[in-house]
Amino acid sequence: MTVRPTFDELKKRDGPYLNAWGIWGEGNEYGQTNLITPESVKRGVAAVEYGITINLNLPLLDKAFESAFRGPVVQEVIDYGSWYDDKVSFNTQASTQWDGFRHAGYHDWPEKGQQTYYGGLPSAEVKNPANPSFGVQLFAKKPITTRAHLLDIPRYLKKNNLPPLDHLTPNTPITLAQLQGAAKDQGLEFAEGDLLIVRTGFTEALKALTPEQQKELNLMGGIIGIESKEEVARWHWENGFAAVATDALAYEAFPFAEGRPPLHEVFLAGWGLPIGELFDLRELVRVAEEKQKWTFLFTSMTLNLDGGVASPANAQVIL
Repeated sequence: MTVRPTFDELKKRDGPYLNAWGIWGEGNEYGQTNLITPESVKRGVAAVEYGITINLNLPLLDKAFESAFRGPVVQEVIDYGSWYDDKVSFNTQASTQWDGFRHAGYHDWPEKGQQTYYGGLPSAEVKNPANPSFGVQLFAKKPITTRAHLLDIPRYLKKNNLPPLDHLTPNTPITLAQLQGAAKDQGLEFAEGDLLIVRTGFTEALKALTPEQQKELNLMGGIIGIESKEEVARWHWENGFAAVATDALAYEAFPFAEGRPPLHEVFLAGWGLPIGELFDLRELVRVAEEKQKWTFLFTSMTLNLDGGVASPANAQVIL
């Protein structure tokens, strides 16, 4: 059985900031998802009370989430005369998706101008089709299936008469106190191998804009997310989350803070912690509030794409 280092031990390790490379043994590529054990899955199954299934994936063709940076989702219907096929082309991060371990590396490590990915994978190997290491196929072979918790930050702020979030700027990052406060307010108790879903309200804020306003909005200019602080990283590590997800464009407030590697790099390149983005939480929030239930079984299967950088999430929860 692998005993993970403490957070303070992570801070003292050789290599890039807070890396956990090699702790699972040679050849193990699964990172924090190693924490998903049969017991984790059974905890998720035990959380099912109502048999209600809820989709967490945005409509692929929803123009509100279309990014000039990543391009549109294009569907082509092919007419063969007596039957049809369709061909769909898109950036794997154009909608609800998982950031895989080949998506973001430690910048300027081991030397300035270089990038190194989870497990020490050099950037040149990310583009090497003969090397599928750390690709999204991992989570088709072993689907992300575990107990999950929804942290509803807007609900917590409103209930406690606290200032609301500014969803379409990075000006109000979600603090550790807000994460902890929402968890306490909702009566959540975490265990190693659980998955954390953080609701910001980004989806609703974006959809409230007119199509013209959505088109003019520069999503890459800055949006809501968790605060990039070491204490926030410590909280995630010590709770032993196997993966994290959010409804926002990024899990961490963007643009990322300067001065040290952002949590985006630490989570993906340092820990092997999958990050889910643009999850559609609207129906889940409605049902969770109705049932006063924020813990459930989560399932997700990525594309079985060797060496894939990212993947549609194909995610659902069962309450």
